[in-house]
Amino acid sequence: MIGLRGGISIAIVLILCSALAVIGWGAERAAQRTIAPEILAKANTVGRAAADLVLRASSIGVPFDRLVGVQGYFDDLRAANTEFAEISLVSAGGAELARSGNADKARDPPVARVPINDAGGRRLGEVVIVVDPSVVSAQVGAVLVDVAFIGVVALLVALELVALVVGARGLESLVAVERRLRALKRGTLARQDGGLGAAENLVSPIDRHMQVLASRHDRLRAEAEARGDDATLERLREIAARTGLGQAQSAGSEAAMAVRPALFLFMLAEELTRPFLPRFAQSLGGFGGMSPDLAASLPIVAFMAVVALCQVPFAGLSERLGRRPGFIGGALLAAAGYALSAVSTHYGVFVGARIATAVGYALVFVSAQGHVVDLSSGAARSAALAVFVRAIMVASLCGPPIGGVIADRLGASVAFGVSGGLALLALLVARLTLPAAAAHRPGSDGAVLSNLKAAAGAPGLMSLLFGCAFPAKFLFAALCFLLVPLELQREGYSSAAIGRFQMIYPVIMVLGVPFFAALADRFDARSAFVVTGGVVAGLGAMAVPFGPPVALIVVALVALGWGQAMSIASQSALVADTAAALGGGRAAGALGLFRLVERSGNAAGPASAGVLLSSIGFASATGLLGAVAVAGAVLFALSGRKVFADQSRRHASAAASEGSSA
Repeated sequence: MIGLRGGISIAIVLILCSALAVIGWGAERAAQRTIAPEILAKANTVGRAAADLVLRASSIGVPFDRLVGVQGYFDDLRAANTEFAEISLVSAGGAELARSGNADKARDPPVARVPINDAGGRRLGEVVIVVDPSVVSAQVGAVLVDVAFIGVVALLVALELVALVVGARGLESLVAVERRLRALKRGTLARQDGGLGAAENLVSPIDRHMQVLASRHDRLRAEAEARGDDATLERLREIAARTGLGQAQSAGSEAAMAVRPALFLFMLAEELTRPFLPRFAQSLGGFGGMSPDLAASLPIVAFMAVVALCQVPFAGLSERLGRRPGFIGGALLAAAGYALSAVSTHYGVFVGARIATAVGYALVFVSAQGHVVDLSSGAARSAALAVFVRAIMVASLCGPPIGGVIADRLGASVAFGVSGGLALLALLVARLTLPAAAAHRPGSDGAVLSNLKAAAGAPGLMSLLFGCAFPAKFLFAALCFLLVPLELQREGYSSAAIGRFQMIYPVIMVLGVPFFAALADRFDARSAFVVTGGVVAGLGAMAVPFGPPVALIVVALVALGWGQAMSIASQSALVADTAAALGGGRAAGALGLFRLVERSGNAAGPASAGVLLSSIGFASATGLLGAVAVAGAVLFALSGRKVFADQSRRHASAAASEGSSA
């Protein structure tokens, strides 16, 4: 059974795909109608300028057939106008006097012919410019590629915002109905607790019928006990075990997922900036004699460092303010940062704007995460957090191509303005969808720091964090946020093309994380997957110095995606196991320490990459950072893997003993 939400999603896909197909067809026809005539008009303009020069030479007595330097002039014109396949000067008798380029292989190319007539109107010859048809096709193709990627992104955005379209209460109602229908399809007759939303009138008949069946089952069991009918009692117990009759199943917490649309919009705002931010920072010049590479890295480093430092104190601040006010305040501050970035003409102002954006980003992130944790529990919390992470990953998939296209077509300032608008839209959505939960005062910051310090002494935890968690984020941030955009920029790629390159990593993560997480759980080999993932990601980066940069950039991004898809879920699970073993405040400390180390890797990666890029170049810097990731994985394999393997065996043994005693 597809389910109600699945049916809505399929309907959206069909409608949008049909609309996008029509838009793509129209864009292709419009491009063919406009691009080719525009290039031909440009050829006529260039031809008239060349003809005027020839006439000027003729007017001072230079014979038409003895002009010198014409071919060199035509060569310069072709170098400045790559869409011209050939430029030639032809006499009135048809003799070719000068030519640059060769269009013999072109089939029916567009041709501009500009006649050259003397003062008396006598025809001297003509300038012939042949347009390269492949350039026209390439420009049309570029438009279609942009349309296609924007179409895919629009589809993903629409699917992500289904909850917003139907409303939070509407989504809760859909989930309530769907959960009961799926349970009946599986033959489950357990009572579904909570999560009615606005669907009470729809699901109450089902719930009443389940209650009637449960009451009848209880009555039959009581009668069988009174008779001493063991066979009937066994049969009734078997029915209850098979169908769940008389039991209750938790609804989970759909309310926890109400934050998803607002979070997606906010994260999309930041992801828009990824393709063009390093180039924009370079254009502002940096501080003093700072190298362009360091100028590109500093705003990224400042952003990541502030986010890392704010994680712990903002967790308490979000609780004191309340989750919705915390989200709204963070989104407002980030929107102001984006607006200031859009109008920045001084490097220092831009860095300050990025710091303001980072403060808002950190407050939004901890408020959204806190909302999910507050309104979910047990297995439902894991599912809600998975939805939370998926919203972030889809934003990282959608943002770069959109931001690149906007920056190419309208400029980086407009793209920053769009990010600010999205942050304000996220604020509005949060105001409408998040519950106004009461604020409360958490434990003191001193207790939080004490828990972090206590968690640091957990066996094997520091080797996991500094051997795998830190290098993973270190390599990811350095490669995706700084090194790849700058190198592709040097190779002549547009911001839109850079954005498409940046889709490689999140696509692989979205596809690979659930697959490798299931494999790691199935084979009880989380530590092995963490080590293997770190090595795969590092080796991909280490391969960059040995071949063509663009081809091996793709290899490095693919290896990074697969490596981190292999390790990230298992890594989080190992930290969670450690937190569970510690218990109490030390458990929260372990998770907080994990996030702090990850964020620190995000900040250290671009900083190190900027220094290395200035000193040893792109290929060597990438290879060295990859070696750091491999070395970290080996360090964990040697010092911490055995600890976690022993923990896993103890957990399995404990689970088995509990099961046998039951």
